[in-house]
Amino acid sequence: MNIMKKISLALALCCASFYSMADQLPLGGFSYGPVEAPTGKEWESPESLALNKEQPHAYIFPFQDVESARKVLPENSRFWQSLDGDWKFNWAPDPDSRPKEFYKTEFDVSGWDNIPVPSSWNIYGVQKDGSLKYGVPIYVNQPVIFLHKVAVDDWRGGVMRTPPANWTTYKHRNEVGSFRRDFEVPQDWDGREVFISFDGVDSFFYLWINGQYVGFSKNSRNTANFNITPYLRKGTNVVAAEVYRSSDASFLEAQDMFRLPGIFRTVALYSAPKVHVRDLIVIPDLDAAYTDGSLAISADVRNLSKKAAKGYKLAYSLYANKLYSDENTKVDNVAASATVEVVNPGQTRTTQALLNVKAPNKWSAEFPYRYTLVAELKNAKGKTVETVSTIVGFRKVEIKDTPAEEDEFGLAGRYYYINGRTVKLKGVNRHESNPAVGHAITRDMMEKEVMLMKRANINHVRNSHYPDDPYWYFLCNKYGLYLEDEANIESHEYYYGAASLSHPAEWKKAHVARVMEMVHANINNPSIVIWSLGNEAGPGENFVAAYDALKLVDKSRPVQYERNNDIVDMGSNQYPSIGWTRGAVKGDYDIKYPFHISEYAHSMGNACGNLVDYWEAIESTNFFCGGAIWDWVDQSMYNYDKKTGERYLAYGGDFGDT
Repeated sequence: MNIMKKISLALALCCASFYSMADQLPLGGFSYGPVEAPTGKEWESPESLALNKEQPHAYIFPFQDVESARKVLPENSRFWQSLDGDWKFNWAPDPDSRPKEFYKTEFDVSGWDNIPVPSSWNIYGVQKDGSLKYGVPIYVNQPVIFLHKVAVDDWRGGVMRTPPANWTTYKHRNEVGSFRRDFEVPQDWDGREVFISFDGVDSFFYLWINGQYVGFSKNSRNTANFNITPYLRKGTNVVAAEVYRSSDASFLEAQDMFRLPGIFRTVALYSAPKVHVRDLIVIPDLDAAYTDGSLAISADVRNLSKKAAKGYKLAYSLYANKLYSDENTKVDNVAASATVEVVNPGQTRTTQALLNVKAPNKWSAEFPYRYTLVAELKNAKGKTVETVSTIVGFRKVEIKDTPAEEDEFGLAGRYYYINGRTVKLKGVNRHESNPAVGHAITRDMMEKEVMLMKRANINHVRNSHYPDDPYWYFLCNKYGLYLEDEANIESHEYYYGAASLSHPAEWKKAHVARVMEMVHANINNPSIVIWSLGNEAGPGENFVAAYDALKLVDKSRPVQYERNNDIVDMGSNQYPSIGWTRGAVKGDYDIKYPFHISEYAHSMGNACGNLVDYWEAIESTNFFCGGAIWDWVDQSMYNYDKKTGERYLAYGGDFGDT
């Protein structure tokens, strides 16, 4: 069988599996099938979101046994292999200047520079003499970095329009980074399906394996997984990624931050058996007394073999983690199982199970007790063919209409509860930003941030304005931070009127997909207590569609979106005055309660001196559940004085960016 026929058969099987017998509806804008080469138009086609990218699923991995699965993190699996490290790299100021055939295996990249992955190439290119080797870091608040105007359908002009001559993007119209490296697949993966995952690429990339075009992905802050099995060969393999700084995706990624292109999160390989657990969703619940708990477990089993999978079942066991520890012990007399109906080739079957637990330790920011759920997929002979796991926590988030006699302040109202108690979310907005590495935050940096937050009595973080690195959720689950997880959507450049991208039908798929990629990936994290549809992106019908899609998958958490409180579960706004807040907390304003201030006390260069006035008001009733300061860390990057060589913290404009 020639390579194209092999690829066609494999992709047909994968494509069919997304549509057969599974509860999850495939996301619009995701295409499947063999394509010999890109057209070059993919990065300016808003309705085309991905080619041959896996449908999103929870952040789970196959492990070799239960002992390894209990450790949860992928580096504990022999079926996971990091591709982080040095890659060969070429920087081009615009698409026409890129090495167009670099993906071919015979193309010689030995003379190229090395660049670490993960990294933000603008920041890695900052030299100690103050020169910029790989383009210019650009900081903007509301606009995009390419020419545009606030007008209906302006987006149709694309990202390559000629800006004024003094703009950074006049000369560097749309930077392109070409990445290549070799890798080998472990021998004990033979006969398994092999996937490659990119946890974060800004803002668009094409992917090739061994010179064969695999596909593309948009949405820079959710994992992109590709099944690369049909493209692999024995021995050395070559992966090539072509990354574009600007694309139609950039219209939805106009967050208030340095706009930094690159492969800025982990790249890895992982493998699964032909019949495997494609997705695992676990929704906790507590009884009316908030004493006993349950886990509603939904698992998708996919068959990528050529034979029907008969007689399979899933067996679940639960392990209790020590507080603030990854050590865990089995919970006795607690188990569940699910029978898997016949899974024909190319099909996915969804199974359901309920696991009940008497008086589990509850998860909260104060006492973040975690459990590890292990799932074993067994064949008809009872042999375990795959083991996967996920962190869970027994906690319940509710919005309840509360009579006056049940409220500590004697006021009837609609309040926010966690585990049956009203809470105050004392939070910050947090960008993934560090002056040394840009957006390529390391695990050590994240851990230090969490420890500093805990010391400062911060119990809440709004992930602004996108889903974060997977390890961030692991830490917040472990140490106890209440998260508002926010979709990677901000189209602030068009504001909130008729020009907003929340209105055009051409942008509906992108809005829905960005919300659902977040939800599917992060749904099992107990630290997430609020979903957000995005930030500063208009009030239109595209967000209604995103909300409806989210609620089909998860009804266990409330949804917030400050640009249209009418369509979500709780109210929010930004930068209210202290006077307004003092009135609103009484519960009789015409706003949606409970209320969360998504941004306030703007601290970029300021001292937050009037926090006490806000919090005297917020804590005087339960109508407001809290708020998040803007923002956690000043967004600055290290630069070097061209005359003295002294390193300093540079802000927007300090790199000559205009």
